[in-house]
Amino acid sequence: MKSTLIALAGATALMLGWTPAAHVQSAGLTLLLFPFGPAHGLLPNVVTADKQGTEFGMTLLGGTGDCQIGPGCGTVFSLAPPQAGGGAWIFHRLYDFTGGRDGSGSPTPLTVAANGTLYGYTVVPSQATIFSLTPPANVGRPWAFKILHVFHGNFEGGLGGLQTPLIYRHGALYGIAVGGSGACGQIGCGSVFGLTPNPRGGEWTLKTLFSFTGGAASGEPDWIAGFGDVGPLYVCTSLGNGAVVAITPPRSGGVWTERVITTFAGGDDGQAPGNLVPSPDGKLYGLAIASGADVVFQLSPPASAASPWARTTIGSVSDQGYGPTSLAQGSDGSLIGAIYGDVDLFPGGIFQFTPPASGGAWKYSLVWNFHDHPGRNPLNVVTGAEGTLLGALDGGDSSDGYAFALRRR
Repeated sequence: MKSTLIALAGATALMLGWTPAAHVQSAGLTLLLFPFGPAHGLLPNVVTADKQGTEFGMTLLGGTGDCQIGPGCGTVFSLAPPQAGGGAWIFHRLYDFTGGRDGSGSPTPLTVAANGTLYGYTVVPSQATIFSLTPPANVGRPWAFKILHVFHGNFEGGLGGLQTPLIYRHGALYGIAVGGSGACGQIGCGSVFGLTPNPRGGEWTLKTLFSFTGGAASGEPDWIAGFGDVGPLYVCTSLGNGAVVAITPPRSGGVWTERVITTFAGGDDGQAPGNLVPSPDGKLYGLAIASGADVVFQLSPPASAASPWARTTIGSVSDQGYGPTSLAQGSDGSLIGAIYGDVDLFPGGIFQFTPPASGGAWKYSLVWNFHDHPGRNPLNVVTGAEGTLLGALDGGDSSDGYAFALRRR
């Protein structure tokens, strides 16, 4: 594969020819692969995408940093898939972690604000940091990296929710932290925090908005989601069999409050909910681990605030491989997710639940199987522009990882 290196100040840009692969006839999809290597960073993790369909993510290794964990400390990158008519991927290396106070690349999904600023977590030994990466005013200038907060443990918590993206609302960030207080063992029950800019500059100000105290529905947060810029934050907890709760801000002054939306009983009912997806119609969708295949569930808000939410199981996901790793919603209302593969029996795939036209059951289908393709083991999938499916792979012919795009023919 030929590549052309274009030097930019502060960000390395690469344009690589795309690799088409055989498509699944029934789905009418074409696979485009982008192989990572030393020039990009190694082992890309879960990606996110902006409204234009550009992928953003971190690599766990590679770059110019000096870390003991392997070659380099990881990078932050952007990656634009080829246009529908063909062409090349456009890659930019936006930042190289140094392994110092800025930490190293982590498995956290990045959050993309409306102005293009990226927010995320990095990993520092026994701690974590929250950072921002702001695009330059003039194209070609370096992106501006800033450490917003360093977790210090104790009642504030330790490592943040490293599997869930931060939530950006009106210039503030919201997330979950493990540790803190509560009757959940030595590590504490976890908390929900808000992070606001410091008017005097320097690190942002962290405030614990709600501390979990223990019990089947109030401890060990794993995932956080929210609708738009206002309203409750929805958190998945894993204490016991897990629950989904709403953490509601006060109307004026006061404290944030918790309301249990649903609890899980384990077994066929599921446990350890996660991957919450807010839908434009006010519903929440998520994944739960069940005794057979994992399940996709739907939470429907009540007509009145005092009534309970309704939880229904949309369907189960194939138990091939290691099960589903992510969930997203397409523009047509369908639910799309990734299944991570195992070594010998299943290379991973992309599944879809299509909603019924009127009543009835959702339809499950495996829209892509990575069998006999150079890359495999999808870490996640998100929706891009014009219905393109985007994600990252950590297995296959290259041990350095891939990004992928699945585009309808």
